[in-house]
Amino acid sequence: MSLNDAIHKAVNFANQGRLDQAEKTCRDIIAKDGNYHPAYHLLGQLSFRSGRDDIAAEMLHKAVLLDQSSAPYKCDLAEVLCICGKPKDAMMFVEGALKLNPNYPKTHYIAGMALTRIGALENAIQAYNTTIKLSPNHGPAYNNLGTVLEASGRPDKAKEAYSQAVKINEKHVEAQNNLGAVLVAEGDIDQAKKHFETAIKEQPSYIEAHHNLSALKNYKKDDEHINILETIERDTSRLSPDNQIRLNFTLGKAYTDIQNYDDAFDYYNKGNSAKRARFDYNEQASEKFIENIKDNFSKAYFKNYQKDKSEDLRPIFIVGMPRSGSTLIEQIISSHSQAYAGGELMVLAEIIKAKINNFPQGVNSLSNQELKSIGNEYLNYINNLNPDAKCIIDKMPANYQYAGLIAKILPGARIINAKRSPMDCCLSIYTRLFIQTLKYGYNLGELGRYYNRYQGLMDHWYDVLPEGVLTSVNYEDVVNDLEREARKLIDFVGLEWEEACLDFYKNMTRVKTASAAQVRKPIYKTSIEKWLPFKKHLGPLIEALGNTFNS
Repeated sequence: MSLNDAIHKAVNFANQGRLDQAEKTCRDIIAKDGNYHPAYHLLGQLSFRSGRDDIAAEMLHKAVLLDQSSAPYKCDLAEVLCICGKPKDAMMFVEGALKLNPNYPKTHYIAGMALTRIGALENAIQAYNTTIKLSPNHGPAYNNLGTVLEASGRPDKAKEAYSQAVKINEKHVEAQNNLGAVLVAEGDIDQAKKHFETAIKEQPSYIEAHHNLSALKNYKKDDEHINILETIERDTSRLSPDNQIRLNFTLGKAYTDIQNYDDAFDYYNKGNSAKRARFDYNEQASEKFIENIKDNFSKAYFKNYQKDKSEDLRPIFIVGMPRSGSTLIEQIISSHSQAYAGGELMVLAEIIKAKINNFPQGVNSLSNQELKSIGNEYLNYINNLNPDAKCIIDKMPANYQYAGLIAKILPGARIINAKRSPMDCCLSIYTRLFIQTLKYGYNLGELGRYYNRYQGLMDHWYDVLPEGVLTSVNYEDVVNDLEREARKLIDFVGLEWEEACLDFYKNMTRVKTASAAQVRKPIYKTSIEKWLPFKKHLGPLIEALGNTFNS
């Protein structure tokens, strides 16, 4: 049998799913002729299909070395390198493949993947658009384009891309899931559920859709989705570590809904423990950081503070712990015609990191002009979000650490501390899997101690900040008397009262936090004292909170 006949035989084996025989045939070919590059190429593809990425990269690289004129070889190698976390190396082979054949859609698609991982989002968008131009029904390109558009702050365009991917192939589970997530942020909860359910129907083991759906529904004891989740849980060997964690959080939510609190907590505990094991967390450094903030922002620091009496745009900061009601506060204020919800903005932390060496100690070396410059840079950024708004809301919770600096660089700013029962707040954090890792949130003791540090710093701010800069809003107070608290909020930020603030749940502002579904409903009281059914499991949290437990 000739080598060409042998490679055709190997390809047929692969197409029939007989991967072991295909691989053996390739190795037999290589044993006869170590320079027969099609065998290395196919062996690399087979290894990639079976999850042996290192072997795949080695075999494909050998194929490329033996035949430098093959664009598919270089493209396939780039794909493996990208998946292996080497996007810069992947781009080298992408560029080589494009020189050989600029009209090969897959190469542009892999370029989009690599550019996304590098962080070159605009170039990635261009690469995916080129893929689509060359191959108009390339559903994965539309889906990935949506992901990049969403990451670059263009949710409407992302929605169009996801919708097109689903239109091309309604069985594309990732696109269905991504489209559902966009719709949740828009407030179209019913339609979002349909997309998650479609993804699950097509691929019952698709944990991402189960996890997203779990935040939108209340499970019943005979819910078929619980049966699916339990079946998956019996054998998690095929799930990635991330999806094993998602599965535990999803089962925790399902069992909570059916009031099986012991099993629910067991799953939450498994999920949190697995997540916590994946990173280092220096609790002593966190504690020292908070103490340094207190030392550097004393009453003397604000001795010459003057309120900004201008009518210029006034930033509103909603700070505090996650899951403390900050999204509800944002929705109430942004329902006002002159207020705009900016969401959880990273910009303040980024400016501080770029402009202040060794925060907080470095603050004392800054001149008034330098401080003003930092404030102006922030104002310029948020003004571009909505130039017509009188007030723009930044609800990044962790900005509570910068309250002292905010008062100094933005004298017109108002800071709202969103507060909630410590137990409800901490349990809500512990039972949520956040998109961005909260390093303090996956161990009950660490979580309780972090809450105490947060509360200690807020007490410090109340002691040292000038009057009128900071106020606190208790979630429970808002729930018990919405109008009273809403009027106080609107007065605090300096706006005239509007009745629309009471209809916050009709506000169609995009919400990308874990509260996206909840704030689309009128006020409800079921989130108060949700910790009580779990009380016997929460000893480490109660002990860590100490005196704060009853505050």
